[in-house]
Amino acid sequence: MSLAAVLGVLVLIYVSNRLVRFLAEAAAGQLASDAILQLLALKAIGHITLLMPLALYLAVLLGLGRLYRDSEVVAMSAGGIGVRRLAQTIVGFSFLFALLAGFLTLYVSPEIAVIQETLRKRAEQESTIAAIIPGRFKEVGGRDRVLYVESVDRDAGLLHNVFIESPGGRGRDVLIGSRAYQRVQGPRASRYLVIEDGYRYAGRPGDADFVITRFATHAVRLDEGDTGGYLKAESIPTAELLGSNDPRRLAELQWRFSLPLSVLILGLLAVPLARTSPRQGRFAKLFSAVLVYFVYNNALGVARKLVERGDLTPLIGLWPVHLFVVAMAAALLWRHSRGRWDLRGLFRRGGAGV
Repeated sequence: MSLAAVLGVLVLIYVSNRLVRFLAEAAAGQLASDAILQLLALKAIGHITLLMPLALYLAVLLGLGRLYRDSEVVAMSAGGIGVRRLAQTIVGFSFLFALLAGFLTLYVSPEIAVIQETLRKRAEQESTIAAIIPGRFKEVGGRDRVLYVESVDRDAGLLHNVFIESPGGRGRDVLIGSRAYQRVQGPRASRYLVIEDGYRYAGRPGDADFVITRFATHAVRLDEGDTGGYLKAESIPTAELLGSNDPRRLAELQWRFSLPLSVLILGLLAVPLARTSPRQGRFAKLFSAVLVYFVYNNALGVARKLVERGDLTPLIGLWPVHLFVVAMAAALLWRHSRGRWDLRGLFRRGGAGV
């Protein structure tokens, strides 16, 4: 129950944060409002794996903290169930949770990322058309590009009598067409404004050597600042990441394996960190435990960035961070058990420990 409650609260916090961002983008005309709920659901499903390690960690801290507060751990120790048996139980449960996190991270999340990117591109496409007001100049696609349309058929997604002025190779380009519509194409799902039956004027204002070209169809890319699209690392299937020599892909692969691994490590670490005296209360060490989590998570993020940029060899990668936290958990467990067992005792049946 504690795990479900903690995970539910974390998901609610994340969804609320994303909802505010999506509403801001919709108010700015960057996103179609009818796609917000779909994007929100996909975001929550795709990022639940990021919340699972923290949810298990907090659930174990709260659960064991209550046992310590009520002196239940003391009673269990008197009955032969000590720290080692307690840690074995937590690690066993964490292993099952890690299997679920690994399946979601390695197989489900990349598919969700592709669906989300496709939906977002369509929502951006619809918002661009919806935000155009006939008879007014509007900046679109960045790069100092200005669009003017005489009329808009929103049902058909068509713009009539289109004027576009933007920077070009010869100075400035002016495109005039009888109609236009948006299209998403290419491996990066780039957005284009396709203009039909028009003219292109290329040159510098004040010069007499303008080049005039008549065209039947001319496409203008609207999202030239977007270089991600479908090739974002989180959208690549795990099978394609295996065996790759690209540092960006290797960093993503190690990050995906790190999420289920961190479930196991945090579950183990929560056992000694949850230890409190009855007078301290169940929340006495919660702040320090959460601080340890954020240091651990941020260290993984820093190591991931270093691998992506090629500043850290993938052979080292994120693994030293995990090893350090495992060593810290083992040291804390050894200290709390007064040195009468080591980390290998977690995987041996029997033995009470203190």
